[in-house]
Amino acid sequence: MKSARVWTLSMSLVASVLMPLPGHAQTLGEPVALSLRDAGAEVLDPPERWEFTIGGRVGAPVGRLQVGEFHGGQGTVGGAPGTRLSLHTLGINVSEAIEASVAFHFTADDAVRFSGLYYFLRGDSTSAQSVVYNGEEFKPGALHTNADIARLDLAYERGLWRSTLDQLVGSIGLAFVYFNPTLTGHGHSNSEDFYLQELPVPIAGLRWSHGLGDHWLLRLGASGGGLPRVNSGRKEGGTVYLQQAHADADAGLVYRWRGGAELEIGYRFTYFFQYEKSQEDINDFQLIDNGLRVRFSVRF
Repeated sequence: MKSARVWTLSMSLVASVLMPLPGHAQTLGEPVALSLRDAGAEVLDPPERWEFTIGGRVGAPVGRLQVGEFHGGQGTVGGAPGTRLSLHTLGINVSEAIEASVAFHFTADDAVRFSGLYYFLRGDSTSAQSVVYNGEEFKPGALHTNADIARLDLAYERGLWRSTLDQLVGSIGLAFVYFNPTLTGHGHSNSEDFYLQELPVPIAGLRWSHGLGDHWLLRLGASGGGLPRVNSGRKEGGTVYLQQAHADADAGLVYRWRGGAELEIGYRFTYFFQYEKSQEDINDFQLIDNGLRVRFSVRF
């Protein structure tokens, strides 16, 4: 399975950093710049401006998918509201994801971060009844679902509080989701382009780190945001209204090397909800995911 190969590759990349690196660990409150001697005078190394992160996740998702289309407002089979399908019914019992981010720290307390996340949500199932999806009826039989999600985030981060052992960072930004779920059965496919009605969603968050020693940190984070029922600015048989919500939380144990490299292993919770409605469409998707997350980052 392609997603499994991607997960294995991402874990291999992370595992490779477990090899010992030279030097000693840096405590949470230790200054970033290191002093050098140049002709008897003390100077500072350039600050660590750039930060790169790569990671992977595996989880146990639950949720639902419903795609309905009303042709001309008629109540025919092609105009049915769509079968409400749980992710379990669709055979999506395991989620896999890869993530990456790059941040530029323009001061000791301020940074801009660009992040990308790709969720693999795929499953195979056998339906004993007909399924109506996006105005099309799929007869009983084998079904394949591809509900992959791609998300891009742009955020400003600000250090709010810092001590020898603790650090609190706040963030505010925007998230954009590309979602185009596809159902395949009996040799043909049908997809619904949720992304055409998508709008950037405001997201805010907090991240707290606590030093546990020279090498170890405890890190907790939470973020979320959303849009109430708003006019998407798109037309599809009338105005399309969009409602969307995001929530993420994580708790991880971090091992830090001197030189700006660190490995984090922990728990990750994800919630995503998107609802679109017009005179022609009623589209509803919800994802609740609990999983394991591993990521490696380096700052220089």
